[in-house]
Amino acid sequence: MLSVVFLGYEGLANLWFRWGQQQELSHSYFIAPITAWMLWDRRDALRASMGAPNLWGLVVLAFCVLLALGYETTHIFLLQHIGLYFSVFGITLLIGGVSLLRVAFFPLAYLVFMIPPPYWIIAETSWQFQLWSSQLGVAMIRLFDVPVLLSGNVIELGNITLQVVEACSGLRYLFPFISLAAIAAYFYRGPIWQRVIIVLSAIPITIVMNSFRIAITGILSDRYGPSHTEGFLHFFEGWVVFVLCMVLLFAVLVSIARLSGRKNVLATLGLPLVDPIAPSNAWDQTSFMRFAGAGAAMVTALAIGIHTSEQQLNIPDRQSFASLPLEFAGWKVQERPLDVETEQALGADDYIVLDMLSPGPEPQQYNLYVAYLEAQRDGRSWHSPRQCLPGGGWEFQAQDIIPVNEANPFGHPYNRILMKKGDTRFLVYYWYEQRGRYVADEIWMKVLLIWDVATKQRSDGSMIRLMSPIHPDESVEDADRRLQGFRGTVGEKLTPYVPS
Repeated sequence: MLSVVFLGYEGLANLWFRWGQQQELSHSYFIAPITAWMLWDRRDALRASMGAPNLWGLVVLAFCVLLALGYETTHIFLLQHIGLYFSVFGITLLIGGVSLLRVAFFPLAYLVFMIPPPYWIIAETSWQFQLWSSQLGVAMIRLFDVPVLLSGNVIELGNITLQVVEACSGLRYLFPFISLAAIAAYFYRGPIWQRVIIVLSAIPITIVMNSFRIAITGILSDRYGPSHTEGFLHFFEGWVVFVLCMVLLFAVLVSIARLSGRKNVLATLGLPLVDPIAPSNAWDQTSFMRFAGAGAAMVTALAIGIHTSEQQLNIPDRQSFASLPLEFAGWKVQERPLDVETEQALGADDYIVLDMLSPGPEPQQYNLYVAYLEAQRDGRSWHSPRQCLPGGGWEFQAQDIIPVNEANPFGHPYNRILMKKGDTRFLVYYWYEQRGRYVADEIWMKVLLIWDVATKQRSDGSMIRLMSPIHPDESVEDADRRLQGFRGTVGEKLTPYVPS
């Protein structure tokens, strides 16, 4: 165990940091004590299930070392988190074999709730939850005959405007609530498929109750003023909703029990009765010392090698975006810096935002945003426009990834978004230039990132976003042709600023 801690101490420190930094992960502090309690509860069965150490434990630990090496190469903490998680199973196999692992499996599997999802998954999930909660919350508000208008995640109530920000997306309920639903499934005495339903029910319950919270906030704000969206009452509403979530979860337990023909619902709840599993080979100290010693020696030696080796990323030379406006001779260019909070959230090493008017008798309006990261690691990565733009109240009417085909004039994939706010419409193109590659899909971008760090020692890259308004007297196709022409102009200018 100490060897594994030495191997993954950076990952453990990152876990502790993220649990304290992100409120939706604050429940993670309690996962390990809950696991310890579950193991203690079945201690007699564990003792009777101790068998001979299993060689597969060494294989699992070798896999964990490989993930730790992947972390040292890419600085993607998720790799080390996964390695730490599976190391517990490997150690269990080395202590008491397959029979011990089978009895301890659920308590150990419960540790998965300690692992935070990657930042980009949280951002993507948060935005989707914001949309669902906003839409359902507005539907609930309308049931009370309150005039309301929804634009993206912005709710307009007469003279009051409410924005369903990331903190109100419902993730602060979802992550801890799923872990509680797993405990409820643990106490529920029924088939596995019924326990799975109990755990999965946490997702719709969270969405519905968070929408209810938004609806109550909107109704109170409409009738008594916006002060009800802040301070103690807003905090109190959140805790009340969480308690209501637990009530609904219990209702799910009751419903499943009744549908299964069991009228006494309380009889279906209780600590599970765990029977020991007879090992195929008895435990003996000699085998244990041999296997455990080999595992500890392997992990320690490789950990020393990993931690003492230095791996520097290559950062290519490039020009600063500060000189980019000079490249557009004849254009009317105005640089628009971001506010400090947005700048910190984006975390780019260099960026530029330009409002531009084309030369000629009929100038056309464009917006160009380019951001550059020297290294995508330690949580620093791109904020997709699909997540950021709707935060200002924009509603997406269409969003597609345009693949490379005959209809694509660029020769590389890109994202295309048609968005609207009120009577204003914009067409948006964006893509990622990553070490000589053009990428549109964020997940594929992560795969290429790992490969390029391992093979090129590079994780730099840029994101490029082009926008243009769609005038009332023109079609979307007209805006497409105009923005495609602007792409050609931009492409010629960016080469010194975006390394290949």
